Amino acid sequence: MGLGEKPSHGKNERAAALGRWRTLALLSLAELLAMSLWFSASAVVPSLRLEWNLSDSSISGLTIAVQLGFVCGTLLSAFLNLPDIINVRYLFALCAAAGAITNATFGAYADSSETAIVLRFLTGMFLAGVYPPGMKILATWFQRGRGMALGVLVGALTMGKASPYFG
Repeated sequence: MGLGEKPSHGKNERAAALGRWRTLALLSLAELLAMSLWFSASAVVPSLRLEWNLSDSSISGLTIAVQLGFVCGTLLSAFLNLPDIINVRYLFALCAAAGAITNATFGAYADSSETAIVLRFLTGMFLAGVYPPGMKILATWFQRGRGMALGVLVGALTMGKASPYFG
């Protein structure tokens, strides 16, 4: 045993490691699914262009709205200190569900670029309650191996963002 190392507790240490990896797997899956909302409207732009007779600026607005919503949501979360006031697991779940509901509302009820842009902005705001809190959850579970775990989580969110284009 080297300097500064704690004695191994065998079974307890293995159980804790298994818990960390299980958490990483579930958190990565949740990030992948939640972040799939990011480009979901962009993936159907060719159809929307025809159906709504969209201009190039309206098409850009659909994509930019999510990004602006994310920035505004992140700032709002930071100013209100939401991750420290609300348990991050609940914040993550609530925002993922709200983002999914907003995205479903877009699919079911949006009939113009104006409505769609507002709904995409709200989707971005809710995604700000998914990505940063997910990183906070990960950081609390991984004191060691955090870089590798972070890489897995970033890979999951990248795949999630790209998933609307897989079909």
